[in-house]
Amino acid sequence: MSKQFEAKKESLSIINRSFNEKSTVRDREFRGLEDKYHLLLDRTRALEKVYKFHKGIIQNISSGIITIDFTEKITFINSAALKALDYRYDELIDKTIRMIFADDKESESILHQLILHKNMYESKEVSLLSRTDKIIPVGFSTTLLQADDPKYNGVIISFRDLTNLNTFRAQMERIDRLTTLGEVSAGIAHEIRNPLAGIKTSAQVLEESFNPNDHRTQLVRRIVKEIDRSNELLKKFFKFAKPGKPQQRSVDIEALIEGVFIILTSKLRKKKIVLKREYDHNLKHVYVDENQIEQVIFNLLLNAMDAIGEEGEIGIRIYDHPVISDHTDEMVGVDIHDNGCGINGDLLEKIFNPFYTTKNDGVGLGLSISSRLVEENGGHLNVSSEVGKGSVFTIILPGG
Repeated sequence: MSKQFEAKKESLSIINRSFNEKSTVRDREFRGLEDKYHLLLDRTRALEKVYKFHKGIIQNISSGIITIDFTEKITFINSAALKALDYRYDELIDKTIRMIFADDKESESILHQLILHKNMYESKEVSLLSRTDKIIPVGFSTTLLQADDPKYNGVIISFRDLTNLNTFRAQMERIDRLTTLGEVSAGIAHEIRNPLAGIKTSAQVLEESFNPNDHRTQLVRRIVKEIDRSNELLKKFFKFAKPGKPQQRSVDIEALIEGVFIILTSKLRKKKIVLKREYDHNLKHVYVDENQIEQVIFNLLLNAMDAIGEEGEIGIRIYDHPVISDHTDEMVGVDIHDNGCGINGDLLEKIFNPFYTTKNDGVGLGLSISSRLVEENGGHLNVSSEVGKGSVFTIILPGG
């Protein structure tokens, strides 16, 4: 009996050792699997961080990015591109990229080079079309996209909106044009002014030699009058060609504008034109030549009144203008808008050219001089207009 018990005990001991050994193996295997799981989890999290980081770069970069496959379908579009084109992601994804080009022939040519010949572009300028049919000038570059999975192969298109850059280019061209014309005008005006003085003196001497009842006296007086008118025109020439060096200081722009309004109050009331003011009282001062900018405001208000004629509204707004060009300091915007006849889009750029005028009795130097004075004070003068709805002239001045 004792021997049987010992045998069973030994048998149980063997079974227990075997179980423990198997259990130890399973534990080791489990710990190995657990280590692999944690390693895989760490790598997955690291990969997710890298993915989110690169996704953040692509989505937050200021340039628009679009990818297309070789069937011309859009496979990806980032936030900047969606914002510029005013679309939602689902409205463009898997759609043909041709729908965002403003010119069908241009898109045909570009896509032919990209898709068929794999010819890439660098800083090419084209026009895109937003969802609201707004024409957007852009500069774009392309890169061939070659992925591990062929179904993702295609072309990467990156672009930037050139609207502000084109506006700045136009301003610089206008400044160059006005500067050149100003120098020529100054020379011509100087050469004309001297002989006019001699003609006027001779005419006055001639007038004194005539009997007051002589009909020739009237003719001589007409000559003197026309010479005086020509001299006034020449003074405007000189003001345009060589405006005085601005004596800049901190100026209360509200007070300046109100001072001009006081001068024009009677005329405004007579024409039944209402004034509306919208001032940001935290932006009261600009760093300008007070007399020069007063002249600009006065001229723009007169133009607004002429555009309205009778019974209308002129509004003026002072606000914090976004920094433009190479300015790093605060800029103040002054909008003068009217509900007059408006200006045809083809004529908007011409209105700043010297001698261009739509008025029967105009000389065509008012806006040229105004633009030149604003530029001399470190600012810009812009215009937007719509026929039948009115115009907005924007003066951008350095804060002071």
